[in-house]
Amino acid sequence: MAHEYVSVPADDTDVLGILAYSSLAFMTRLAKDGEQAPTFEAHVEHARMAAQCFALYQQLEVWCEHRDFDLMEAASAFTSAYDDLDARTRPTTFAERSVKTFITRGMLGDMLIRVARVHGLFEGIEDVWPFEQGHWVRAHLGPQIEADPQLADRLSLWGRRVAGEALGLVRATLFTYPQLAMTPDNVDEITEYVIKRHGERMKDIHLKA
Repeated sequence: MAHEYVSVPADDTDVLGILAYSSLAFMTRLAKDGEQAPTFEAHVEHARMAAQCFALYQQLEVWCEHRDFDLMEAASAFTSAYDDLDARTRPTTFAERSVKTFITRGMLGDMLIRVARVHGLFEGIEDVWPFEQGHWVRAHLGPQIEADPQLADRLSLWGRRVAGEALGLVRATLFTYPQLAMTPDNVDEITEYVIKRHGERMKDIHLKA
């Protein structure tokens, strides 16, 4: 008896593609951050976070295999999605690098979670979301920022620059791939959520949004 696959709706194609590509892009970013880390312990922790991102890609791969869906083709459409953001925000210190990852992966991650919710995909994904290294930044960089007003001012300024670029990318992505948000109202809701969550995250590490 032939296996009958549950087909993936066409409206979900871009969602699966950007989730898969993002998991690999964020894996690469965290691994590169680890290479620049000031301690071996931090290198290991970033490698562990990078591995969690790849594990999510593998989970998406299995999910798609069970539905006879070509995940690699869907993901390849997004291979240059984040290139401009990285080119326009080049950190000069490890603190700047960590804040950049904290902001960009947080904002893009929030967008992706909301998009998945719009499509009714992967309920509870926010509970297992591995793309934000926020816990590491809060524990290791947060106390340094709190104790050093000059560092806080410098990283707040850097953070506003990065956040402006990341928010622009969120808006451009939702505009370029309208199936992600489905409706203009959803675009507005997702964008407002991304901004709100960004402000909360910055406050968590004692920086001004």
